Amino acid sequence: MNVNGVQRRLWEQSRQHRAHRESDVPLFPVNKYEKRIRGLMDLMHQPQWIAAACDRVLQRSRGKAAGVDGVTAADFQKQRRTELETLRQELRHGKYQPQPLRRVMIPKANGKLRPLGIPCLRDKIVQEAIRMALEPIFEAEFHDSSYGFRPNRSTHHAIFRCRQMMHRGFTWVIEGDVKACFDEISHKAILSCLREKVMDNKFLGLIGRLLKAGVNIDGAVHPTEKGVPQGGVVSPLLANVVLNKLDWFLHGQGQHGVAAEQSRLNGRPNVRFVRYADDWCVFITRGSKRYAGELRDQIQSLLLRECGVELSLEKTHITHVRDGFDFLGFHLELGIGKDGKYVPKIKVPRKAVADAVQSLNSAMRRRPQQESAACRIIRGSAVVRGWSNYFKIGHNFSKVAGLLDHHAFWIAAKALCRKFDLSTAQCLAKYARGSAIGVSKGCTLQRASDIKMSLDFRNPEPYTPGTTTYPDDLDWEADFQMYESHKRPGSMDFKVLALRRDGFRCRKCGAAVTCENSEADHIQPVSSFAHFAQAHLLENVQTLCLACHQEKTRAGRVKKHRESRMLGNLHVRFGVGAEVELLGPHHLNAKSAEGETRRGEDSHGD
Repeated sequence: MNVNGVQRRLWEQSRQHRAHRESDVPLFPVNKYEKRIRGLMDLMHQPQWIAAACDRVLQRSRGKAAGVDGVTAADFQKQRRTELETLRQELRHGKYQPQPLRRVMIPKANGKLRPLGIPCLRDKIVQEAIRMALEPIFEAEFHDSSYGFRPNRSTHHAIFRCRQMMHRGFTWVIEGDVKACFDEISHKAILSCLREKVMDNKFLGLIGRLLKAGVNIDGAVHPTEKGVPQGGVVSPLLANVVLNKLDWFLHGQGQHGVAAEQSRLNGRPNVRFVRYADDWCVFITRGSKRYAGELRDQIQSLLLRECGVELSLEKTHITHVRDGFDFLGFHLELGIGKDGKYVPKIKVPRKAVADAVQSLNSAMRRRPQQESAACRIIRGSAVVRGWSNYFKIGHNFSKVAGLLDHHAFWIAAKALCRKFDLSTAQCLAKYARGSAIGVSKGCTLQRASDIKMSLDFRNPEPYTPGTTTYPDDLDWEADFQMYESHKRPGSMDFKVLALRRDGFRCRKCGAAVTCENSEADHIQPVSSFAHFAQAHLLENVQTLCLACHQEKTRAGRVKKHRESRMLGNLHVRFGVGAEVELLGPHHLNAKSAEGETRRGEDSHGD
């Protein structure tokens, strides 16, 4: 089976169904359900289809937290052929039953906690197989002004589209937000929207079982009667399927083509919109604030009636473009240009800088005392790099980047001062390198000013089945381990030094490695020393690639298991006294000397 070819045929068949449905006129009535897609359940248990889904999931889930069954991507890869065949047979015979999600609470920007659900790896594979089938079908239906969690589209495309609307003279903006969309969206609405394009009860039943799999909270399974799991692979697509109703409703409120030009000449209002998942903006031109309020009420009733969700009134505002509005973390407003005219500008708000400062404090200062300086610098650099790549499209990025660099520099300096018990002068003399700070030349804190501002106004690449990318997948399927890891800190300083000493090569197989795909391995295990500090010396640390490190760890566990079994067999055959044979002559001499001392004390006492 050619997976890409099947996806292309599904996309073409969906386009034909849409054209058939829209060709309905009074003289030639048609059945809009006549050419729906069939036989999708047969794809789910095809070997090539499930293998392609597995490849995508394993590549994306490597290093991520496991579900309730505790199976990680590395564990699944070892038994991949057996596990995939078992999963395929369960899907083929209708015996597949998804496991409950594992609940993880992660912090939000406003200080609250967001509940996320971690599916098991086998459930992720099934969800990816479902998304591979539904994506080409509904990409033929989705509106061009929808940008969230769609192939080849990102938040930057949505922001540039907003700027384009402001440039075209739209004056009023309705900033909308759906109240707890992913937690409250109706299962009935999801399945109803899917039935408009898909005629396969077994396939829809599979999606229904995934939606009602339940959530494991503190060992107790709670049923899910509504919502889609935040963290599920197919959840964003299902949300887009339902909110597509909102898109085409707003499309119908506006005028397009020749009708738009006639509306402009007659002074009638016109409407455009931009939606990213459950956040959206409606732009109105030649209309009043009262007109915007009436449209907001219509949107509220439509969401409740068609989608089973409510409009968040506290987050929905009607503003004028001159006053500015916030969307996807940016602040958009009409500013005065060099020629004195109004120019739409994308700005990085101060709140974004404040949030980045909080993240830098958490990454470098609020860490265990044992955590190494290099580990703190690497964490802080990741925060700065991610923040800069997102906000580099802002018109004031250069100015704000300098402010963030100032905060990051002194946060890192205070973290180093506290860790090594240094004064500020001593810390700057040892670790400052011009305007940067770091523990070595190869481990320096990333500067936001080094990332150039970028204004790329190109439209998204057109959808091509089978060759698409999802820029937002990593944001949606978050690395939950950063919130639950309890790894022993303190190895990063020696890891950088050992990498340099070993020439950035694995000591066992000689493969070229970097800091990300290598491990700082203790030559003599830590358990053979009286204290961790005695084992954690550069002479006892070597660079190993991930494969060699896993092989050594596995061999150590096998050896320890064999020794424990051998000792247990000796206890069973000869009693506890057989342990003397394993102690050696120096232990026997020590025990005999201890016995003579005790006998001397006893005789002295007599």
